[in-house]
Amino acid sequence: QMREDDLLRIQHIGDVIDVLQSTAHHLYEPDELLTFAFDKIGSMTTNTITKERKRHETVVMAELDQRTRRLGSLKMDA
Repeated sequence: QMREDDLLRIQHIGDVIDVLQSTAHHLYEPDELLTFAFDKIGSMTTNTITKERKRHETVVMAELDQRTRRLGSLKMDA
């Protein structure tokens, strides 16, 4: 409902994507996230970060693949 009026007025799918992306980019305050990460969570070793990346890599790659296919199908429909 945050940008519902804008979305209802839009005529082209590209504009919908722009509104959704710009809205998503402004949902969080970067300074607050960094402050929370360093003050509340603490530090992480490079080894821990590498393990977490590997643990989530399959899911992230699947999401990227799905997004790429979606964008490809939008270009073909245009």
